[in-house]
Amino acid sequence: MYKKSFFLIMLLVAFVTLPCAAESVEGLPLHVQKIEPGVVRVWVGDHVSSTAVSAIATKKGIVVIDTTNIPKLDEAFRKIIARELGRGDFKYLINTHGHVDHVSGNGVYADCQIIAHENVKGMMEEMFQDIPRRSEWNTGYIKEQREQLASGKIAAEKKAGTEEQLAISTLINEYLQSSPKPTFPTKTFRDKLVLDCGDVTFELYQAGGTHTPSDIFILVPQKGLLLTGDMMADKWLSDTPGCLATFAVRTGSAEDYPVLVKNWQALIERKDEIKQYVPGHWNGELSFEGFLARFNYLKALLSDIEALAKAGGDFNQFMTGYTLKDKFPALVGSPGITIQGHQMSLQHLYQVYSGKISLSGELQGSFGSDAFTAKFAALRADLLKNRDKYFYSEADLTGLGYFLLQQLKKVDDAIAMFELYVQLFPQSWNAYDSLAEGWYTKGDKKKALELYQKSLELNPANENGKKFVAQIEKELNN
Repeated sequence: MYKKSFFLIMLLVAFVTLPCAAESVEGLPLHVQKIEPGVVRVWVGDHVSSTAVSAIATKKGIVVIDTTNIPKLDEAFRKIIARELGRGDFKYLINTHGHVDHVSGNGVYADCQIIAHENVKGMMEEMFQDIPRRSEWNTGYIKEQREQLASGKIAAEKKAGTEEQLAISTLINEYLQSSPKPTFPTKTFRDKLVLDCGDVTFELYQAGGTHTPSDIFILVPQKGLLLTGDMMADKWLSDTPGCLATFAVRTGSAEDYPVLVKNWQALIERKDEIKQYVPGHWNGELSFEGFLARFNYLKALLSDIEALAKAGGDFNQFMTGYTLKDKFPALVGSPGITIQGHQMSLQHLYQVYSGKISLSGELQGSFGSDAFTAKFAALRADLLKNRDKYFYSEADLTGLGYFLLQQLKKVDDAIAMFELYVQLFPQSWNAYDSLAEGWYTKGDKKKALELYQKSLELNPANENGKKFVAQIEKELNN
């Protein structure tokens, strides 16, 4: 009897001390973070930049912030949240903005009041109309991921991330092919809304104009939390920051920005009430210093570009001197702060304050389509006839031309873009250098040589031009 009892006890001890298998949802690793008493944050994946769904228990019920782009995950998350909080009385869902990876699971909370900025509904309508194209793209992406994994050539350190992304993409495709319908917010606001849940208050502030026109800040003072959606992060926890990769002022109107500045400033002044800044994806973190630095950057852009537009200044000259390195050196290398994002912000704000049309903005939507050549020809004709109607910079024209040349391999379209560059900036050595590269790629070495020589006339220090002149002369002689 003693031996039998001892054996059973040891077996039980062994069972209890064995490490438990990590929990998963739809084959993806599950993460549950307890931020504060009565506050949980849930997401899946160790590598993919997935949405982190937050939930807060209040006297009036559970308040959930955001959903994912896969309702299957949200159904599982709802059960997990109820388990972690020890209750199932879901009362409200708040969307931080209108992107699909924050609103597609709204239907899982159709029994709740769904709260969002008034611009969310319009964004949702557009994105749900775009489902056929998204489904087609996602199908191709799944095929690429499977081929990558099957090839055996993928680096070991990237394999786990690719496998997770394939699992996510497959779930998204299943959802997109199910003919989904949107579940819109049932309560919206414009500048500010206060949600009183008894022991916990949610202060919702309009923050549109950077990431989307529908972004909001959510302050929960009793819990010391400020939820910032996908607007920003100043630390990345993975190699693929996803939606947090770029901080840019790119979506607002002249009416939006004073409200954004006022609301952001008010939250900075209440910094003592905020213990943690919570981005919308798990793989980003935000500090007060990062929050403040991005606010000061935003304010400077708004002030300087509005002044430029009012004075009728030269946008190209402004772009040349208004670089991150020269104007905001402390932000260089900070997560989300990129040269491309900076230029995007300058272009958007100049369009907002000047009322002029962005040449690059007009063209980008047609890249990669058969309609590009015809659209470019019409746009070029109108631009040369009505130059004051548009704005552009050398950086725009260079970037557009090389995108056509190197990424899309559309040599003739690239040459047309570089020819326009020369017409608009006839004293630019770089314009001739770029056009020369276009003709060299096409195979016309004599024309390329002439253009490189013209570039060197304008800038004898152009090392790239010197190299190609020597190379082409040698090729022509041979």
